[in-house]
Amino acid sequence: MLTLPPASTKPRRVTQQKQKGSNAQRDQGADHDEEEDLIEQLNRKLSNVTLNPPTTIPDEMNITDISTMLPTFAQPLYNLLASGVYEQQLLAMVRIRKYLSLQDVLPRIDNVLALDCVRFFIAFLNMSDCPDLQYETAWVVTNIAAGTTAQTERLVEAGILAPLIHNLRVSRCVHVQTQTIWALGNISGDGPPYRDLILRSGALDVILQLIEMCEDPTVAKDQKYMILRIAVWCVSNLCRGSGRCAPEWLQVTPAFPMLRRLMYIDDTEILADTCWAMCRILNGTHKMNLDSVVIDRELCARFVTLLSEPHPTIQVPSLRSLINIASGPEHHTQLLIDAMAIPVLGSQEMLSHRNSTIRRDALLGISNITAGTADQVREVTIQDNGNVMRRVLDILRRGDIGGEDLGEESIDSHEEGGDWRVLREAAWVVSNATSVLDLEITGKANYILPAIGLHHPALLTKLLDIVFNVLRCNEHHPKEQFMKIWVNDCEGGPILLELLKLSSQGPNDTHLRHLDNSKLLPRPLQHLRFTQDNGGNTVVQTSTPLGPSVKKRVETILENFFEFGPENEGFGPFFGERQGGGHGGNQALHSGYGSDNNEDDQDEDFDDEEYDGIEGSNDYKNGYHGARGANTDFDIDDMEQRVSKMNLA
Repeated sequence: MLTLPPASTKPRRVTQQKQKGSNAQRDQGADHDEEEDLIEQLNRKLSNVTLNPPTTIPDEMNITDISTMLPTFAQPLYNLLASGVYEQQLLAMVRIRKYLSLQDVLPRIDNVLALDCVRFFIAFLNMSDCPDLQYETAWVVTNIAAGTTAQTERLVEAGILAPLIHNLRVSRCVHVQTQTIWALGNISGDGPPYRDLILRSGALDVILQLIEMCEDPTVAKDQKYMILRIAVWCVSNLCRGSGRCAPEWLQVTPAFPMLRRLMYIDDTEILADTCWAMCRILNGTHKMNLDSVVIDRELCARFVTLLSEPHPTIQVPSLRSLINIASGPEHHTQLLIDAMAIPVLGSQEMLSHRNSTIRRDALLGISNITAGTADQVREVTIQDNGNVMRRVLDILRRGDIGGEDLGEESIDSHEEGGDWRVLREAAWVVSNATSVLDLEITGKANYILPAIGLHHPALLTKLLDIVFNVLRCNEHHPKEQFMKIWVNDCEGGPILLELLKLSSQGPNDTHLRHLDNSKLLPRPLQHLRFTQDNGGNTVVQTSTPLGPSVKKRVETILENFFEFGPENEGFGPFFGERQGGGHGGNQALHSGYGSDNNEDDQDEDFDDEEYDGIEGSNDYKNGYHGARGANTDFDIDDMEQRVSKMNLA
């Protein structure tokens, strides 16, 4: 018969500072204080610091004496552990547990390990007829495993996993099982090798059985929630990782049905860990087929609803789950559209959120939807009366980072913190949306190009893609209609001159004269900067050195759409028929915008955000349902209708 601990023994949990690596989520970069606070709550390791649970024997030693117990009284404590007397051994473990529950835990862990006592811990865990001693020992192991990697290694290398997993399977005391799960959660939180050892042991199945037991209506709510908080957090840690560090798909998918049921629980802490576990299972960097888990409109609608939660620990994983679903096949993207994800992702609340991570991820979700079919792209442009795309364009037009205008200096000051990534995600949305070559969509996008210019290297690649998509409309729509948008309404001249500035030759007097005579510069070039050379002549300032992939993009656009090349300096597409040297339509795509074997493309700085030390990937595939972050090996510059999606956990 299973025995439950008294309700009053509910432990208090304290997050330990992580000692290495980053949480398995998309590259957070510690952008802001509020983001660091959020990461701090993504509990990789937790200590149990309840000092006096009523399930163990009383101890006459006061807290003051406990705090100085080691190394001063190391030998008497060791003698208790080695005594072979149950009461003395239990007393020793109670004192060690209290000692490790105080502040400055890392040096305290070292003092305990210096006793060479892990062999005693293993022996005590194997004493199946002494549940109190097992419980205290599992608690001590939990707090040691909440320490550094080196401290956790001391436990694992001594063989602590075997008795822990054995107790998880055979113990009839739920409080022993629960504390054991906590210890395993801390050990798995130290990294993929230990996580995989625990998964291969079958521990997840036992944990899921314990969670299922909590669904029994006869279990008191406070007892149930005490167990669930620990068990679901451990499951979330076991699902942690992506890319090469991801757990095996078939080892974590058994948790999916249980987690799905827990998405409706009325406890913030359990719900947050549930959402993180779901997010990690849905991470598209897994080598798996998303059809193997049930993704339907109800699930998508629940994630959309959770975006309105006031707690970032729920909001962020829910948002990233939507991103990961949208990075999958088109029918999953359609489920999100049907669940009304677009107006929520593109709402004023999300796109102006004080947390830059949420703004950035909301834009990433929209960009994954715009990487769908042409009809799905149009849903983004028409839902919420077109306000979603308008807000995205406004972010780019204003250079808006957290409500601030993004000038050249503020770009530099924010770049390390990562807020410029909000802008780049907005550029991804527009790039994906304009790839369908819809004149109405590209027409709206055109208006932002002169406003933002092409001078920011972190945005340059995607802005060039937008320019490329806009110019391709000339191959699909009447010239007069296109020219009205590109030249008269949108002032294409400044963008053209910036393209020339970025090219290997740079603009010359002939270029400037052509631009002036053709009235492509209706207003002063306020977005370009001019300097004086040594001879006192005015020249366009040289831009920052760019990678070969960017140069290839620029030169391809100039050659194929403006007929600028080694032997000609004309404006072919704009003035009369082309006179050689130009390529139309898809020829332009293949002639310079993509080469499956061009190694230079891999050298470009800034081309793709390194999402995730956690969880994310930078692999690509092409086509309307290509996934940014999916596991494919297509060239990054294969621009034949290329759009991208990203997934993350």
